[in-house]
Amino acid sequence: MSVILIIGRVKRLLMIAVTTFIVFAIFFGSYQWYHRGNEQAIEAISEAVKGKVVVLDAGHGGQDGGAKGKQGTLEKDINLQVAKRVAQYLEEYGVTVVMTREDDNNLVTGRWSQRAELTKRVEKARAANADAYISIHCNSFPSPRWSGHQTFYQPGSEEGRRLALHIQNELTRRIGNKDKRQAKAEDYFVLRTSHCPAVMTEIGFLSNPAEEALLGTENHQKQIALGITAGILRFLEGKAAPEKKTFFMERP
Repeated sequence: MSVILIIGRVKRLLMIAVTTFIVFAIFFGSYQWYHRGNEQAIEAISEAVKGKVVVLDAGHGGQDGGAKGKQGTLEKDINLQVAKRVAQYLEEYGVTVVMTREDDNNLVTGRWSQRAELTKRVEKARAANADAYISIHCNSFPSPRWSGHQTFYQPGSEEGRRLALHIQNELTRRIGNKDKRQAKAEDYFVLRTSHCPAVMTEIGFLSNPAEEALLGTENHQKQIALGITAGILRFLEGKAAPEKKTFFMERP
């Protein structure tokens, strides 16, 4: 083999090595920058929301199963699974979380009624001096065609509206909103009687077979929980209501 060929091969190998090094350096630098940026953002959020109290109400429970899908999915189970995920994510940011229920039991002992149960849940939020109250539910309708999520707030409550808009916005980012549902004012008991900004978020329709199947999957529940969490954090930070789509940072 001639000296010229050897020199040519050495040059090519050197060029490959240099190119590989440059690509690695760029990738590693970008990776470090991204994670430093995320860590700084998380620290800033944690500082802003530290000490805040959020009550998560997993709708229904115990003898009250809520809605039921055609495949047998019970609303009370989905509500609790999602609420527990939201609690975990919020606590990572230093938020104090109070759950109205952590298992499949009612708060009312003895003779049960829905009004008495809801009253107990609101009282729990008052006792915790909560900064926000989020009631998590699944929707249902006689027709199976309807789908999508929707968040409700008490009419006249500007802070409730701000919280609802943030949650609706962040949920749309993660799970879509083909029916184009918007945050809406509704006079529900838990919203009307709560002492703090309160919302009820319906995370999907169990009466829609495709959505029922999705609601039972771990990944879909995770995306829902991340959306609710992001909306709550934006609210607690004092961010203005998103009149247009302005989304929260991605979770690493």
